[in-house]
Amino acid sequence: MSNVPSHDTAPRGGGLRHGLMLAVSLAFLCTMGLVLPHGDSGDAFREWLIRHPGFRPLLGGLWGIVVVEGLAGLFSSADTWKGRLRRFLLTALVPPLRMVTASSKPLGWFWLPGAGWRPAGEEMSEKLEQKLALPMVILTLLVLPVLGAELTGGETLENHPHMALATHLTTCVIWIGFTVEFLWMVTAAPNKLAYCLQNWINLVIILLPLAAFLRVLTAFRLARMIRAGKLLRAYRLRGLWSRLWRLALLFNLVERLHKRDPAKYCAALEQKINDLEEQLTEARAKLDAAREKITQPPSA
Repeated sequence: MSNVPSHDTAPRGGGLRHGLMLAVSLAFLCTMGLVLPHGDSGDAFREWLIRHPGFRPLLGGLWGIVVVEGLAGLFSSADTWKGRLRRFLLTALVPPLRMVTASSKPLGWFWLPGAGWRPAGEEMSEKLEQKLALPMVILTLLVLPVLGAELTGGETLENHPHMALATHLTTCVIWIGFTVEFLWMVTAAPNKLAYCLQNWINLVIILLPLAAFLRVLTAFRLARMIRAGKLLRAYRLRGLWSRLWRLALLFNLVERLHKRDPAKYCAALEQKINDLEEQLTEARAKLDAAREKITQPPSA
């Protein structure tokens, strides 16, 4: 029996509420994206934003809205309590997830702007991937002017605040776009773990700025207890992660452009199939050898 939700059981109502919650979750994601280090530029703007008296209340307020709405949704769902609590905890810990799921809606459905609740599954995943393919290629191409600005500006980029801010905001847009795409795609995928493994480079693009931010934040908190050299190494490590992030974006761009060419994409898929068939043949040979050893009578 198929586990794919039927359209007859589609969640109904609450379109305005879920649309507003999508906006709240996206606002939280954008606010976080602005303070993450996506490169070697924009430090002055990030520090100003973090120190701004309205930053923490804004972030906390958006987070609070997601939590309160999730608590209310626990009592308006026809799903099991285990499923409701699981979705509530996920959205409470990772507020951007509220863009695609809710504690008040059953498992196997996700929210799409303009389309409402849609069933997760292979068919929906393929349709969504086709719709997002071209916009994501265009978005990923933005890394090229960013690289150009950083290569031409070099260490003096921060001496040109407008260019540094533009570079930072562009990388923020790229990061937000990748995060939103990943949330939609992983929620729509029938096998979420398999999707994460197949698209590990997307996870790297999303997680590297978070790791760099936590590293530098920890260094600042311990600045009074550690030597300045360790803080400097933290900045250098962040620079290394920034370069890795650029490399991951370029790798992703090549892969996406490769998929846009059907002939090359088919050739690549055929090669993958051949490799998998060779591995399968080798595995079967090993299995036959192992079975043969089992069936052989023990030697006297």
